[in-house]
Amino acid sequence: MLVASGLKAVYGGVVRALEDVSLAVPERGIVALLGSNGSGKSTALKSVSGVLKTEDGDLTEGKVELDGRRIDGLVPERIARLGVCHVLQGRSVFPQLTTEDNLLMGAYLRRDRQGIHEDLARAFEYFPGLAPLRARKSGYLSGGEQQMLVIARALMSRPRVLLLDEPSLGLAPGIIRELLSILRRIRDEEGTAMLIAEQNAVAALGVADFGYVLQGGRVAASGASAELAEHTRVASAYMGLGEDGAFLSRHDAPGTPPGGEGQQ
Repeated sequence: MLVASGLKAVYGGVVRALEDVSLAVPERGIVALLGSNGSGKSTALKSVSGVLKTEDGDLTEGKVELDGRRIDGLVPERIARLGVCHVLQGRSVFPQLTTEDNLLMGAYLRRDRQGIHEDLARAFEYFPGLAPLRARKSGYLSGGEQQMLVIARALMSRPRVLLLDEPSLGLAPGIIRELLSILRRIRDEEGTAMLIAEQNAVAALGVADFGYVLQGGRVAASGASAELAEHTRVASAYMGLGEDGAFLSRHDAPGTPPGGEGQQ
């Protein structure tokens, strides 16, 4: 359904961030995009959603297609209207708005009031911990509650594809397990496809069907999640894998091969 081919991206016209990255997200699929900090995961998501253009970035080569139609030349708002919803890293809530008002902001492109009302109830069903907090200003929510809120808000737009950037960042293991379980349920019940950028390889591969490993802006490995999970030693040889299942930076990874970024 969503296909990116040969993506090359730079920032400020000089800093290379992606080099010939290709990936695909099938209908109803969950795909993990793994790698250490600085490997290009966020840039890949921004290249798909069009947000790259707003951050002094440029997609110099390659293309992004949704159902066979090129979308890489469109502005982010147009891409969002086509059903590609990008949940940025950092839990960007509207802190002075209540939990419920934040959710309603996710439906600002819609005019079907009854459908919005039904989806609001559905959001609280998926994330029951938010229901008693619906009148609380979101700036006072915990980190885990804010992460669930931004994902629930994204669902209010009825996306076909969710792009999730580091959804587990800074969360306790129990919250991570709960969140990933909810994401799989959303995929199963709503048919929403997902591309999840994560440093936490173990958690991401536990929910995804397929995965790509990025290193130095290139795809270093790819395969079915079960295969990648069985070969974490291979991933460790590329970038290192900490005890918590997260990829270490290349400078901290003793298994990083010589020759610089992008070497296989």
